[in-house]
Amino acid sequence: MVTFIVGDNCNTNQKIATLLGVPLVGCASHRFNLVINPFHAEYEAELATINDLMIQLRHCNNAARLGELTDLQPVKRNATRWSSTYAMVDRYVRIRDAIRQVEAAEDYVPSGVSHKKMVTLLAELEKHDTVCTALQHERTTLADVRLLFAKVIAYYPIMADHLRASAKIVHSPTFESALVKIGNGDTLATTEARAVKSFEVANDAEGDGERGGPGAKGKKKLRCDSAHAILHDGKKRRVSTRTQTRYSALARLVPPTSNTVEQLFSTCKLSMTP
Repeated sequence: MVTFIVGDNCNTNQKIATLLGVPLVGCASHRFNLVINPFHAEYEAELATINDLMIQLRHCNNAARLGELTDLQPVKRNATRWSSTYAMVDRYVRIRDAIRQVEAAEDYVPSGVSHKKMVTLLAELEKHDTVCTALQHERTTLADVRLLFAKVIAYYPIMADHLRASAKIVHSPTFESALVKIGNGDTLATTEARAVKSFEVANDAEGDGERGGPGAKGKKKLRCDSAHAILHDGKKRRVSTRTQTRYSALARLVPPTSNTVEQLFSTCKLSMTP
């Protein structure tokens, strides 16, 4: 029996969930990725310049000269993955001094003003990357995601349309809200309790399984970054208001992303590709 689906909030998945009559938990990683690229729009001219620079540095003669100056290789941007933008800008900043000594690429090196903009962007991209990494952690919960997204929205209000709990892209907001409250030990509204009725268990049955967030005991911890700090601070403020209703441990274990399955598919594709 299918109780819920976890996947990208695309129209196809939403339609499947609706036809099956089950809630869809939208992949938090996909939601976050959707709002990152528009954030880069004001830097697009500079990013295009750096990408052209990286392409030039990959040419044989330029690559050979750069190799004499640094062990770090140029990184090109992938238009479909914002993380490649972060990798490209980070690499550019780290090897800029070496790049300036590659005579054939000199005309492609950004000006001082553009360079300062890239340094500013890099600081923002580093924050985004820590959130992205935290979302993909195997022990991140829906409650953790809600906490992270709330803080991101506070920093970048422009992202609210996609990241807030009631965003139009969310297929089953009541169901997700109920799972977040169960994770936090909060009292559910009537509509929320109805949405997770299938997770209810008898008081003497096993329920309320524990699941820590990133950095939970016994698991590999994330580096001490902004996302980890947000979760650590937020969890200290959570107040449990336990009710008499008990829920299956599964309610706390619903994954907020479909990354694990996608990684499996990618591995299978790699293994089966000649």
